[in-house]
Amino acid sequence: MSTNAYTADSAVLAASIGSAVVYQAMVRASPSYSRMVIKTASTALLSVFSYLRGGPALLVGALALGSTGDAFLAWNDETSFLFGLASFLVAHILYIILFLHAGPGAGDIGAKLQVLQSGDTWRLGTAGALAVSVPAMIVQLMPKVGKGLRAPVAVYSLTIFVMALMALTLESKEIVIGAVMFASSDSILAAGRFLVPTTSAHQGWMHHAVWALYYGGQLLIALGAVARV
Repeated sequence: MSTNAYTADSAVLAASIGSAVVYQAMVRASPSYSRMVIKTASTALLSVFSYLRGGPALLVGALALGSTGDAFLAWNDETSFLFGLASFLVAHILYIILFLHAGPGAGDIGAKLQVLQSGDTWRLGTAGALAVSVPAMIVQLMPKVGKGLRAPVAVYSLTIFVMALMALTLESKEIVIGAVMFASSDSILAAGRFLVPTTSAHQGWMHHAVWALYYGGQLLIALGAVARV
């Protein structure tokens, strides 16, 4: 890759991180188009960065869909939430395919699970924690969400679990940590939206934690994936 290409992707990455920092400062602000643009730019620029670095098409697509989901979730109405959920659902599916066909046991789910079982203890422990926490979260959410959201939320939660599980079979610690951070951000987002009262003092730190974990997770996945191109 030429020096100019490295300069371009470095500039795009810096702009992405800058946008993420700016959005963190306004994460609790009222919905607006400027807030939506800054939020969306953070992940959209990660997609551009991955493309410039010659990253896998699945990675570029997943990040682009993430930015689309960010645009929808910048608004608080239920329709936007559903469109955002759909965007992120497809993004997670792309990540699952990407992780499935990477690393040991590429393309073979059975081999992937064997790698996980015989790998580091912390990986297996993390997978076990997810296997317990994801169903527990679904059980808590079902009575709290509207009937029209129950199936989408359950499917989405299970898809996140599979995404994180596939990431845990990879050697890249950046991707593993990033995927777990992404899953954690979604759990906090769901808790804040459906389980914790909007008047609770916890809403403040939860909003900031969701963004930090989400963007940090996407950033680490992107960096881990392009490093192996």
